[in-house]
Amino acid sequence: MNKIFIACPFIKFINGTDFINNDFRQFTEELYDLCAKYASKVFLALKREDYGAKPLQSYSCSMDLDEAKSADLVIAIPDDSMGVAVELGWMSAMQKPVILVLNKNQTYTSLIYNINKITPGKVIFYENEEKKSLPDIIKVLEYYKKLMDGDEK
Repeated sequence: MNKIFIACPFIKFINGTDFINNDFRQFTEELYDLCAKYASKVFLALKREDYGAKPLQSYSCSMDLDEAKSADLVIAIPDDSMGVAVELGWMSAMQKPVILVLNKNQTYTSLIYNINKITPGKVIFYENEEKKSLPDIIKVLEYYKKLMDGDEK
């Protein structure tokens, strides 16, 4: 696997140049490090902008689209992010495998719940803490790594 794209909420956690949700930051950093064990490249917009401390001087959504095009897999934490919804649209249109990390206590659209009907996908649910889903994410990453390396049919 060459590249994993992590799609997650961004703007709602930024106040000026401060990131205001340390639990989510810790989770995304752990997820990034985990993904780096499975792919030579990992894209996470939060990391690119140092969690809000180094905002881009100019932004074009085509920057993220280019990252998505070169990804082999996306891990998405949609929450209520319209940006993540757009990224999921890109990925499903490109038939990229998607790992969705969903909160059991939140309601999502049918498209989110049924993403595997339009693109290869797995859904992982968490209840309160995102960190609890990391072991499940590892299992799915192992599956896709074997599949992409040609070790599993």
